Amino acid sequence: MVDVVRVKDSHLVYADNNRLADGLPSVTDMKGHPSPFAGNLLIVGNDESSDTASVSASIDDVASWFTIIRPVFLPVFETVRESQSVELRVIRLDVRIERSAPNVIG
Repeated sequence: MVDVVRVKDSHLVYADNNRLADGLPSVTDMKGHPSPFAGNLLIVGNDESSDTASVSASIDDVASWFTIIRPVFLPVFETVRESQSVELRVIRLDVRIERSAPNVIG
């Protein structure tokens, strides 16, 4: 299944909603859209007669529509002193949620 979302009457975002499942490495929020996307997104232009057209927004504008959300694992270490050595070992992983803008490369 594919979700299609209209953006500003001149663009469409196509998203594979079958990828919304447990175990995702990240999801993407879109401003003004109620649920996240997972997987690849396709952005196309849309003209006044609803035909596919070139994207008229800049890459920076398109990137500003989205927020990438991903878990970040933070190891918590314990110092272990045994005779002549000092060692570190991981005793747990804390998790935080990171929200960031997409990186524009170009």
